[in-house]
Amino acid sequence: MKILAAFLAISLLVGCDPKATGPVPIASGDACAFCRMLISERRYSAELLDTDGTVYKFDDIACMMRFAKSHNKNSPAVRFYVTDYSSGRDWLDARQAYFVRRTGRVSSPMVSGWIAFRSPSAAARATSTGSVAPIRLDELWAQNL
Repeated sequence: MKILAAFLAISLLVGCDPKATGPVPIASGDACAFCRMLISERRYSAELLDTDGTVYKFDDIACMMRFAKSHNKNSPAVRFYVTDYSSGRDWLDARQAYFVRRTGRVSSPMVSGWIAFRSPSAAARATSTGSVAPIRLDELWAQNL
């Protein structure tokens, strides 16, 4: 019986997949997978979780989009995460997020000005006049980043 229990325990340990299933914390010293700058401002950070569980971290939403486009990572199985600009720390599923661009007013690491929000009303409040309509991830793909 002990041998069976030991075998099952070893099987479970060997079978465990340590790959990520969601966004992971940004650690001190993490660099952007696209531009290689250190990720210093969490509120602009983004992550891409590939189908094999590999996590790519980015210092700017535009870096994530450029990386995804250049590596053909737009399948429905690829997960994209962005930081909610309002909180500066909460991860959002990028497919559920609302994006606005505030060039000149937001000093994102790569100066793209793209920021993400949980709701369309929060995104609209972030614009100076409220006249810029928030966009979704599929529309962000169409942008020339």
